[in-house]
Amino acid sequence: MNTTTSLYRYVAYLVWLLAAATFALTLSVPRGISYPTLCLFLLAAVFALVLRNHTLKLNKQDFILIGVFAAYAISSVIFVYLDGWHTRELDRPSRFLLALPVLVLLLKCKMPNAPLLFFGTIIGAIAAAVLAAYEVLVLDFPRAQVFTNAIMFGDTSMLLGLINSAACCYFYQNKQRLMLALAILGVMAGVLGSILSGSRGGWIAVPLIGLFILLQAKDLIGKKQLAATILVLLIGALSVIAIPQTGMQARFTKAVEDIQLYLLGETNTSVGLRIEMWKGAIYLFSEAPIMGVGQYGSQPLKAELAEQGLMSEAATRFDHLHNEFFNTLALKGLVGVVFLLALYLIPLKLFIGKLRKHRHNWRIKAYALAGALVPMSYMDFALTQSMFSHNIGVMVFIFFTLFFWAAVRWAEASEPDNA
Repeated sequence: MNTTTSLYRYVAYLVWLLAAATFALTLSVPRGISYPTLCLFLLAAVFALVLRNHTLKLNKQDFILIGVFAAYAISSVIFVYLDGWHTRELDRPSRFLLALPVLVLLLKCKMPNAPLLFFGTIIGAIAAAVLAAYEVLVLDFPRAQVFTNAIMFGDTSMLLGLINSAACCYFYQNKQRLMLALAILGVMAGVLGSILSGSRGGWIAVPLIGLFILLQAKDLIGKKQLAATILVLLIGALSVIAIPQTGMQARFTKAVEDIQLYLLGETNTSVGLRIEMWKGAIYLFSEAPIMGVGQYGSQPLKAELAEQGLMSEAATRFDHLHNEFFNTLALKGLVGVVFLLALYLIPLKLFIGKLRKHRHNWRIKAYALAGALVPMSYMDFALTQSMFSHNIGVMVFIFFTLFFWAAVRWAEASEPDNA
């Protein structure tokens, strides 16, 4: 084995180990997603142009994914320019471009046979749940937030839990019982972290996305086991809601009370403020329906709406409108919504295509399912939170999507008959 080949193997293993570490550290360490992804970017800068052995050639689908990320980033730069060129607002969208060399690096570095990405998602979900339980049960926090805010923590924890359901399918097919048990624990841990955060928006994802996962797995586990799994999940969900200590019952009750108070004219509640922000978004959209009013342009307009009694004054103080679709509609108009939907739907379409193509091969399908869950979950989270207004929201979407896309490509390459 020559020196170049040895270097390639070490770099390749390190790259995928860092990808796994991204999942493991995202919620369990302050700014945990930044450290491994920064290392990956630096490795891409050093090695992406020189690595030659065992590389995958970029295909049409790779270029489509690269294109949609680049288009979203470039469109965001244009919107920043139209909004007065506040360069600090370039930080988050620029990451969609800066992450693309990492995808190239991943496609140049052969993925190890060991499912490192799933090891990372399991560790990440369990670590997050432990920290969340410590905050709520020991420190007596009302809601777990663990190094970020409660909503972002809860939604990301839920995403990790859902991804671990794909890991369950992978380990089930490969008859790895210990890893299957850990993956099941990872699912429960991810959901638990979300519950302890009290972030209701993430809970909406469970019935619809959970059903999608079960339908994908029906050929793997059989109809009887599928029915038994659904029954167990229903009993588990009802039990969790019924136990007062989980806080779910109280959060659902609070949501109903907030709606009732809003109908009586009280807007200064969690739900009431969201409704006021969404109502304000419609007024802002009417001011500039094509390109939006801009983040900075919206501030005086929101103040005017409050003065006219068209929007609660308390609702004008938030940096975003707690709904990705309304936030984009108001600030970037219909053009911005088109780019946002493309960012969700095109990667989802790519992963769904892989699910259909490899519907009986879970060594590939598990990674495709995990990848599809990222945009699916984000579309759900977007109903109650502006995920892309937060650094962790941007980074999770970008890197979770790219990691699983590269994993699908390498899993296909390892089984040429299925490629």
